[in-house]
Amino acid sequence: MENTFLRDAQGKPFMPIGLQAHNSSTGTALIKKAVRAVKLYGGNCLETPVYWYRIEPEMDCYDFSMVKDVIEEAREAGLHLILLWFGTSKNGHPNYVPEYIKLQPDIYRLAQGPDGAPVPSLSVHCRETLERDKKAFGRFMEFLKEADGESRTVLAVQIENEMGYANTDMDYSAEARRDYEKPVPGALAGVELPDSGRELIGEGKEASAWKRQFGRHAHEAFSAWYHARYIDEVASAGKAAYALPCFTNVMVGEQGYEEPGLCYNAGAAVGRVLDIWKAGAPHLDFIGPDIYNQNRREYTRICRAYAREDNPLFIPESPIRGVANAMNALLAAADYGATGICCFGAESALDEEGNLLEECRDMALTMRILSAMSPLLIHYRNTGCVHAFAEDEFETSHYLKLPEYHVTAKYLRSAAMYTGYTTDTHSEAGKKKLQVRGRALLVQTGPNEFYLCGAGVGLDFYRRPDPADESCYSHLHSRQSGQLNFLSVEEGHFENGEWVTELVRNGDETNFSHYVLDGQLIRIRLNPNTGMSAE
Repeated sequence: MENTFLRDAQGKPFMPIGLQAHNSSTGTALIKKAVRAVKLYGGNCLETPVYWYRIEPEMDCYDFSMVKDVIEEAREAGLHLILLWFGTSKNGHPNYVPEYIKLQPDIYRLAQGPDGAPVPSLSVHCRETLERDKKAFGRFMEFLKEADGESRTVLAVQIENEMGYANTDMDYSAEARRDYEKPVPGALAGVELPDSGRELIGEGKEASAWKRQFGRHAHEAFSAWYHARYIDEVASAGKAAYALPCFTNVMVGEQGYEEPGLCYNAGAAVGRVLDIWKAGAPHLDFIGPDIYNQNRREYTRICRAYAREDNPLFIPESPIRGVANAMNALLAAADYGATGICCFGAESALDEEGNLLEECRDMALTMRILSAMSPLLIHYRNTGCVHAFAEDEFETSHYLKLPEYHVTAKYLRSAAMYTGYTTDTHSEAGKKKLQVRGRALLVQTGPNEFYLCGAGVGLDFYRRPDPADESCYSHLHSRQSGQLNFLSVEEGHFENGEWVTELVRNGDETNFSHYVLDGQLIRIRLNPNTGMSAE
């Protein structure tokens, strides 16, 4: 899978770890609160919306002062931005379009449900709406190039928000029905959807071409294609003005009984129709799922669907609080090569005094771990060298087999462990460090070199027997084959991509396990020489 990341002004890969502001915060004092929350989460990026109706309050009259202000706010705080274009669609609804769009439904048409009544979504079969969105987005991108083209505070732009039809599986208007009767576009030749039942339809003339190819998912496939083409035209217009990465986010389909218009917006780039979207929107750099699913099976299923050769996994929205998301985010980074993870609702993470709410500390801890490890996550993405430990329910330890080592992770809530005198685990605050649900990232950077960052975890390394060793049992049983046989163990951090040592561990701090308690990052250099001969 291609090692694709967003890039900063110097062209270096950049992994956004951050928060998204609430929908109405841009242009208000709430942005300062959002910025503070990002800092407390250890993040490097703020996602925030820009509003079509504010940018174009009257037809062809543009005002970008709001955009200028938020760029300056982020730049001053040392953060990058991902701006969200709230245009035709916000969760499928046209809330953020200018009033001249809302007041002329005969020109800028709403989609229709099967009963002919309008639904609260603009039709993607309406060329007039598309042309106005394209023009406004193009002007917006022109402004970004002028205001930020050199500084590159803005990393990327999200086009629309969770686009799709609300309360219907397709647009049933006369215009849409005419499109539905056309042949399936050649770009979709060979595309099949799972569990479509198409084999039961046959070649009867009574079935449309969409129905013959996509079976029970025909209406969804049709809606997906036209939504993809709509967004692709907007993206193309924007990139013609400023070649900044563009993407769209998705109200995921892996929920409920997975029927469009009922469980999620119809036409959205859900996993089922992702092939259609990739064919229909080539100007999008990636498509990012908003994952609020806490169940680990659902979460990882979504990650698998979007982590593709042609689609690096980027998660633009996830819960700002909760233990489940704090565990799952590490799996996204390690097991599915996530190139960025953000949480929604920055301002809601803080109390009235601007302090982090207790229920947000778990997710903030995980975000700090991701940020601390981001240089390694960028360099070692999809190499098989990145491993996650995320304490599951009823789990007390976790085993990882590496080519040269057995690695056992002990979760310290369940396994009491001596952690050395330099770490406070005896005061009330210190005892809390041992009660956190265990989570960590382990990156192997050489045959015997590892970086471990996390909380509530202790690792033991045991060198696996040499294939030619006839005394493998006694050698493996020796403590010299374990984590005690190290060259160095260092606490530290990365600074401009370079490792900086803050403390060298030894003695009591290394005799029992290599541990991390509250987001620490340690470098472990094991000794390749066990001192034991295979003869």
